[in-house]
Amino acid sequence: MATESDLRKEIADERRELTDAVSSLRTELGQAAERAKKAGATAGAVTGAALAVRTLFRLRRRNKS
Repeated sequence: MATESDLRKEIADERRELTDAVSSLRTELGQAAERAKKAGATAGAVTGAALAVRTLFRLRRRNKS
């Protein structure tokens, strides 16, 4: 049977591991959020460029008619 001090040591070790795991998860989530922001900005820029090109083609077609 484990003594009280052994149990306290085990609990402290588990708490330390949990703290490290939470810290690691927060870091990973932060990195994922940054990648999502960059992807969103890129998607917005591509959409804006596509709309600008489409508008230019429509204007050119109108001027030729």
